Amino acid sequence: MVIIDIRNVTPRTNGTRKESAIKKIARHHSATPTGSWEAFWPYWNKTKGWGTGGYHEIILRNGDVQLCYDPVEITNGIGNHNTNTYHICVVGDGSFTDAQEKTFDERCKLAMKRFGLLATDVLGHNEFSGTSTSCPGINMTLVRARLGNGNNVAADVPASVKKEAVELKFSSPTLRTETETSLLSKAHRQIIVTAAVKAGANSSWTDKLGNNTITDADVLGLAVKYTVAVNK
Repeated sequence: MVIIDIRNVTPRTNGTRKESAIKKIARHHSATPTGSWEAFWPYWNKTKGWGTGGYHEIILRNGDVQLCYDPVEITNGIGNHNTNTYHICVVGDGSFTDAQEKTFDERCKLAMKRFGLLATDVLGHNEFSGTSTSCPGINMTLVRARLGNGNNVAADVPASVKKEAVELKFSSPTLRTETETSLLSKAHRQIIVTAAVKAGANSSWTDKLGNNTITDADVLGLAVKYTVAVNK
């Protein structure tokens, strides 16, 4: 699974909410055999007249994830339910790949942990009141059964970073969560490196950030060593 962070290019006009306002996670499908944010946006914007997309995350057919919006952004997933819902779309029309299902479980468990939600708080689009749709094209009872088994939660970072993180000591669980969920935001990486250099790290890290030779593991290590917390 690769996280493709497009949060710096996705338009937004709906405003924001506090993360504590998120009480539900919605699963959607695209009702198309293929798709991506780039493919969906013209329809949302030109046909629907939306200034913000429909989903916070889009899971592509190969299991990769397009990270479209931060959780605080209000998207257009389900009418009358958007202010308290986090939206995840799985590309497909009732038929999904094993890679997609694995990614959905990992991403959904991460969101559940972050927002303090249970498997019972994960609903299909058609399970929200006032809706009439075949979306998400899957039996959500089976999906919730999967989500309710075990406590493993995937971090919002590549596997190589997670492996190295096991060997690092975080000053607090909160710092670990903040760091792992912030690594792929360019702005947050800048904050981490700048703060670490100010705290005594070698200034060469700034050069590496500038020429894109710094790795996620490097950023994670700087955050841990210099106890850099990043506000989301």
